[in-house]
Amino acid sequence: MATVTRDNLVSETREYMDAVGSSRWSDDLILTVLNSVFESEWSNILNAAPYYRFASRTVTTDSNGKFSLDSLSSGGGDSQENWYRILSVSDGNYLYQLTRFQDVPLATTTNYLPSHPKLYYIVGNDVQILPAESSRSMTVAVNHKPTALSDLNGGESVFEFPANTHLIIVWEAAAQLLLKGGAETSAAVDLKQLARQERESLLDDIRRRTIDPTRMAYPDTKSDWASG
Repeated sequence: MATVTRDNLVSETREYMDAVGSSRWSDDLILTVLNSVFESEWSNILNAAPYYRFASRTVTTDSNGKFSLDSLSSGGGDSQENWYRILSVSDGNYLYQLTRFQDVPLATTTNYLPSHPKLYYIVGNDVQILPAESSRSMTVAVNHKPTALSDLNGGESVFEFPANTHLIIVWEAAAQLLLKGGAETSAAVDLKQLARQERESLLDDIRRRTIDPTRMAYPDTKSDWASG
């Protein structure tokens, strides 16, 4: 695969906008829009293929039985792993199931006798485990996004994106930028169409990465049901 840098993205976006040398769009504005599109496209990828970028984190609960969502990210510079969604929570022996605060509002203040012994819910920027236990070592599986374009070390940095598909970012950003002032709506529509077609192809590819057929499945598991 050809190496593509952040500066390449900016220049290619200008090319597709027919805006080389134009002062209507500053490089700073182009980069801002590229960064927004980059984040959105990674959301699309991880929603289509939740395990595409996978990591297992070990965290420890505080005195209230919580751990911070920020602790699920890792790395720095051009090698960041910025958590996107929690895939599972366990303590090494038991799998914790997601619940909502509104379903267990007194669980941290009164004797806790749940129908399911191990639960967790998200409140603010924290994850509360139930029963609430301090200094509990937890294993949290997450997926994650790479370093944002705006956080890369510089224009020569190579960004992370599926091979040979970066034009999705270029076309989508160029379309959004051409809408400025409403003067280039026709060109913007054409570029959005290019991005949409390439995106659909990419997401189809990453949803199914083996030759096995895609199977439908029920959302529950056998552990949700009492044994006969």
